[in-house]
Amino acid sequence: MTDPTNPTPAGEPAGQPQPAPEPPMAPWNPQPDATLPLSAAAQPQVTVPLGAPTSPKRSNARAWAVGGLALVIALCCGGAVIGAVASDDADPAATASSPATSSPTSPPPTTAAPTSAAPTTAAPSTAAPEPTTPPPAPKPKVIKGRGDDVVRIAELTDLAVVKFTCKCSSNTVLRSDGDGLLVNEIGSYSGKRWINLEDGSLTTQFEVEASGSWTLTIGTVDQLATKALAGKAAGKGDDVLLLGGDAAAAKITHKRGDSNFAVHAYSLETGEGGLLVNEIGGYSGVRPLQAPALVQITADGNWTINPA
Repeated sequence: MTDPTNPTPAGEPAGQPQPAPEPPMAPWNPQPDATLPLSAAAQPQVTVPLGAPTSPKRSNARAWAVGGLALVIALCCGGAVIGAVASDDADPAATASSPATSSPTSPPPTTAAPTSAAPTTAAPSTAAPEPTTPPPAPKPKVIKGRGDDVVRIAELTDLAVVKFTCKCSSNTVLRSDGDGLLVNEIGSYSGKRWINLEDGSLTTQFEVEASGSWTLTIGTVDQLATKALAGKAAGKGDDVLLLGGDAAAAKITHKRGDSNFAVHAYSLETGEGGLLVNEIGGYSGVRPLQAPALVQITADGNWTINPA
């Protein structure tokens, strides 16, 4: 069979047997240095001379095997050297020319400084707080009627004063379910009485007996009591007084009266007191009365109270 790469020389008979080629040597596969890997992209283009030029007339398997072995040795040794050099960054140009191993260049991330609005601190209010005052007491309750009647009211838990007037010609009566009989007169009447002074005397309704028109007014002591802040007072008929001063006794008189005359007084500082006078008709005398005091007078004539 004719080797197209080695034509038969002229003068030799065709079909003359050629010397048998030497059996090829087993390829040598040295192990590369495991600690120095060689990147495929970084392999150098090494041209290894294969010795004498190959004769174009016949195949040289030994030369191919020896050349191949030399190429493998050169690649391994050259790769180890290049890998060691690359690991020391001695050849930055080689590293830059390898697109497979070069890290992509990206601009460093820009971290903007967090912007936070400066806390706004409201200036403390310098206005003085408005003084808190208790709500004003409701105005006195006024109830009007004619003839006999029953007047129901909300339960009064505090001391109060009632003023009752009646243009009547016969018996006139005002009674409380908490304090009992308040007024018992013949004919017209105008006067003041306290209610809810004693413990358990809580008024919820009034009973009125009258032959004419009447008016019932209910309010606090401050609203309805007669003020006598100087410690002396004078009047006629039933009344409730806020007696001022600092006297420890008082001279009390009653004139031009022929029915019951009574005086009750309670100190506003100690709460002590009680019945001071209980007479029929006229009266004049000095009684212990510690002012300031709340005083109730029952009379049908003229009366006076003065410090003694």
